[in-house]
Amino acid sequence: MSAEWHIVLVNLIILCLAYGLIYPRFAGNDMRKISYQDVLASVVSLTVIGSVYFGSDVTLSFFGLSLNWFWFTLLTYALIEIPCFLWYHRQYGVKFPKD
Repeated sequence: MSAEWHIVLVNLIILCLAYGLIYPRFAGNDMRKISYQDVLASVVSLTVIGSVYFGSDVTLSFFGLSLNWFWFTLLTYALIEIPCFLWYHRQYGVKFPKD
């Protein structure tokens, strides 16, 4: 398996755990809590991937672009998270803050 697929798989596992187990139990439909916990989840993803690729000169291919591990992880995390959040929003009726 290539490095790109390893990173995508790690991001997918983290987001499945976050949206499937953690957010429903600890955030519910509160957007602020979801946001705080999502920052933590993205830091976990960057930390796990960074522990493997930090300091290496590996370049990863993202739709024809050559990216380092940090940007590749961040972009794939965001692309996987969008449908997860849309599902979670419909499933749990997430309320956005008014202020």
